[in-house]
Amino acid sequence: MDEKEYEKFMVYLYNEYVRSRSRRFRKYFHPMEWGHRWGWEWERLVSASNLLRYINHRCRDEEEIYRTITRERIAQLPDEINDGTRTNRKMLEESGFMEAIDAYYDEIVGGMKLEHMPPQEIEVMRELGSSDPEAELSALIYIVKSRCKSKHSYNQEVRISNQLKNLEQKLEQQEQQLKELKEEELKEEPEKQPKKSKRWFKGLGQIAQGSALSIANIGLAMGAITVPVAAETAGWGAIVSSITGVGMVLNGVGEFRGE
Repeated sequence: MDEKEYEKFMVYLYNEYVRSRSRRFRKYFHPMEWGHRWGWEWERLVSASNLLRYINHRCRDEEEIYRTITRERIAQLPDEINDGTRTNRKMLEESGFMEAIDAYYDEIVGGMKLEHMPPQEIEVMRELGSSDPEAELSALIYIVKSRCKSKHSYNQEVRISNQLKNLEQKLEQQEQQLKELKEEELKEEPEKQPKKSKRWFKGLGQIAQGSALSIANIGLAMGAITVPVAAETAGWGAIVSSITGVGMVLNGVGEFRGE
């Protein structure tokens, strides 16, 4: 479809899946209450994302990671990020985004561009530690579109909502494993304990950043964040932004799986 057709399609999705719910929510929740609902998890995800960005960009190998960051702090990461991914999934479901994404993932991804995203996206990426938000967002869109075409990050037989639920289970398993390792440290020397690979940290970082990006844009569409653009544009633009975040989460799962 061409640009005008895509925009009309996105307006339809926004009206069909999100607009009525956002109006209903605004009747019962003041924007400050919405802020309380997602603000705490957003802050935790920002903190985890920035820590993982530091690890992935500054630490050369696993040895340096564990010399720089305590095992106790590392052991907290799966739990923090799992709480954020669970909040993100629930907000996607409550706001209607998830239904649109489950039904039209390929179509949304196929036509999305950087200019479709709300202008606040740049500031969100800066909060998440990006030094070049525009370039990073452009790269994320390219990766999501490329993986969608090749089906590397999206299994058509498994709905996005179910993939996110599966991720929560995987993070819970990782949390439990790290707790068991912590207990083993009481019996053995810490340096003898196995260390997580850099790929594990990279995957966690993408999951944290993607979940935070999605949460921020649901808040944007629901009115918890004010924007200097037309509400309708901000709404369907937030669908593009959220699906970019979800795509990044799924890409992170690919790095995280099996590590």
